[in-house]
This record gives sequence, structure tokens and C-alpha cells, in this order.
Amino acid sequence: MSFTPGMSITNTFTSTADPELRRFIIYVPSGYQPQNGPYPVVYMLHGTGQTAQIAKTNTTWNHGAEVLDFIAVYPEALPYLLNSGATATKWHTDAVARHVVDPGELPLADDVVYLRELHNTIGRHLNIDCDRVYATGFSNGGGFVKSKLRTDLGDIFAATTSAGGLGLPVGTPTNYFPQDVYSFRPHFEVTGNMDANKQDSCVAAGDLSLGQPLPRPLAKIMATPCIWDPLNNLAEALALDPAVFTSSEQPAFTQIRWTLPTLPGPGPREFVWRILPNLVHEYPSGTNYPIDYVPIYYLWMSQYTR
Repeated sequence: MSFTPGMSITNTFTSTADPELRRFIIYVPSGYQPQNGPYPVVYMLHGTGQTAQIAKTNTTWNHGAEVLDFIAVYPEALPYLLNSGATATKWHTDAVARHVVDPGELPLADDVVYLRELHNTIGRHLNIDCDRVYATGFSNGGGFVKSKLRTDLGDIFAATTSAGGLGLPVGTPTNYFPQDVYSFRPHFEVTGNMDANKQDSCVAAGDLSLGQPLPRPLAKIMATPCIWDPLNNLAEALALDPAVFTSSEQPAFTQIRWTLPTLPGPGPREFVWRILPNLVHEYPSGTNYPIDYVPIYYLWMSQYTR
């Protein structure tokens, strides 16, 4: 693996997850010195049809890494032929395998294995803090973070965040719900009230009218099943009581926070969700949104250790 402090370096390696060469970009802060470590790590997983380069360019995680002194990693998913006839990169979630990818592409690469081997590779070359490893994802990348990464890589990641998603779908397989008392990791998700993907889903469910923004007042959120049900589902998957929460309505966001455990286990845990005004289907960073959520996400994640 190659790296140069203060620069974004593209690497490739072969994972046992699949025979194809995998790519990732790594940014190590310019002041990196092994003797000054260990350094926290943040993995940024891109969305459908995107690349590691797009995730790097469209967000300020490199700047955050430089200012806040952590290592930023941008893994890249593999491209697949989709049922629509298009070809696009996708992280391997259950929903993608069942409903999105052309059956001729099955079985999909095991991205859990890919990320585990990538993490081990980085750990052999850099002085990383294994108790402060975090992940964030956009859209399909966020869906992977909330499902497979959360359950199958919980031994690596201390906390996670996502954007462009909305909880966990109703009907999510039971293996994404608590199996023991040690696998819970805090999660922070933001959704835009003008996210066309979520609007379309709510229109299809009969919960919103065509073109209607997702509601921001708490009472209306709770009365909208296409929003409230998947949020409750993710709270349950984090072994939190979905009926017990606190909320805050501000001009910049409406926030709901679940913290009451339903199962015992070590360490604090929470699920924070915000709906942001005028955010479309984008990761709120860089030029995508007036408020950059990279420092907000990182400062929230960094309070947690594994």
C-alpha cells in the first residue's frame, strides 16, 4: 500500500472476496508521524454509480482529516449490470442482490470481506487507533453501513453515520437485529426533506402527494408511516426502545434521538436522526449543502470508542 502524508493516493489490491482488482483512495494528514499516533480512521462509502474519487471530491473528509488529524479512506464498490439495463457501482446489500442487480451477476462480491481485508492492509502500513475506527456512507453506501457493516464488522467500527437513507426498511431480515449484547454501535443519520428518492417511496406508499416534501414537524413525522416505520425499525435493530426518544425542532433541522436500551451491553449507544430542510439526495458536505456535516459527523463519532 502506498501513502504520502498530505496527499490523496489511489491504491489497488486483490481481495479474497472476489477475483477483481479493488480500488481505494487514502488520505493521511500532512503531519502524520508514526510515533505521534495512533490515528483514528474514517471510511467514506460512496453511493450508487459513484466512485472513491467522487466521494473524495464531493465531500470535505480530506480537509477534516487534515484539520482534525485522522486518516480518511474511500473504498470503491464494484460495477454490476442492473435490472434497469444500466451498469453502476453498488455495495452488496441484501436489497441490491434481491431486487436491483441482474441475476446473471450473482453471486455478488462479499464487500464485508473486502473492507475487513482493506482495514487489515491499512493497519499493517499505518499506526492506526483500532478503538477509533468509524464509517460513513451515502445512499447505497449508507445502506451498507446500516446493515452489513453494522452487524458483520461491528468488531472494527466504533460508530457510524449515513446520509441519503431513512432507517431500515420494514421487512429487513432478522439477522440485522440483535443477536448478542455486544454488537451495538451508535448511528447518526440525516435525511433531506427534498430527497426525491424518499419522496417517491412515500408517494408510492400513499403517505405523501406527488412533489410534497417530507414533513419536518415531529407530529407529522410520526404520522407518516413511510418515515416513522423505518426509523423505528433501525432503533430496534440497535437494541433501543423505539417508543422512548427525545426530540428537537429547530430551523436548521428536526432531530429525534433514541437512547434507551432494550438489551444489556457494554458501552453507551444511541441513534440520532435529523431531517434537513432543502437537502436533496446528496451527502451534506462540500458544495452540496450550506452546512457541512463532515465536522458534525466526526465530532459526534469521535466521542465513541470500540
